[in-house]
Amino acid sequence: MLTVAAVALVAVLAQWFPRSMCANELVSEIRSPDGERKVVVFQRDCGATTDASIQASVVAVDAALPSTCGNLFVADSDHGKAPVTGSGTPQVQIAWTSPREVVLRYDARARVFKSADCVDDVRASYVELQ
Repeated sequence: MLTVAAVALVAVLAQWFPRSMCANELVSEIRSPDGERKVVVFQRDCGATTDASIQASVVAVDAALPSTCGNLFVADSDHGKAPVTGSGTPQVQIAWTSPREVVLRYDARARVFKSADCVDDVRASYVELQ
C-alpha cells in the first residue's frame, strides 16, 4: 500500500513541477536560400544561478522553437566579458552562404560552449569578431 501511495505522489508532483527549469525565447529565424531549413536563434535562460545564453539550432522550416539546447551554437557573455544585448546575451549574426552552408559571427570575448561543424547536412563556419 505504501508503494502505491509513493507512486501516486510522484505522479502528482511531476504534474506540478516543470521538467526543465530552462526557457527558450525566440530572437530570430533565418531561412535557408532554398526555403527547406532555418536557423533559429534564441535566448535560453535556466534560472538565477546561470548566465542566459544565446543559442542557435538548424531545424526544418516548419519546425517550432526547440525546447532543448541549441544543436548548432551555444555561448554566453562569460560573466560580462563580451558585450550583451538588452536581454543579457551576446549577439550572434547568422548568414546563409548556400542552401547547405551557414556562417555565424560572434564576439571573440564570448564563452562558446558549442560550435558544431555540421548539423544534419548543413555545414557551419564561425568568425570571431574583434
